[in-house]
Amino acid sequence: MDGEKNRFVHDLRNPLNTISINAELGKLTLERTGDIRKAISIFETILAECQQCSQVLETLHNTRFTRALDSNSEGGDK
Repeated sequence: MDGEKNRFVHDLRNPLNTISINAELGKLTLERTGDIRKAISIFETILAECQQCSQVLETLHNTRFTRALDSNSEGGDK
């Protein structure tokens, strides 16, 4: 279970990191150069990474974590 959870966390952190970096880059691009085409490309990257996060969350939503449910019903805190 922990391996699956860690994989989902990792799979979300990667696109979130890319989103964060590109948001800052987009802001700097517009502030410093006003290059709209470059900014649009950066924002397209952000949107693609948001879609990736959405797919990971959809997978998480559809995943059954039976072991976690079993340990919670036994009073376990794993």
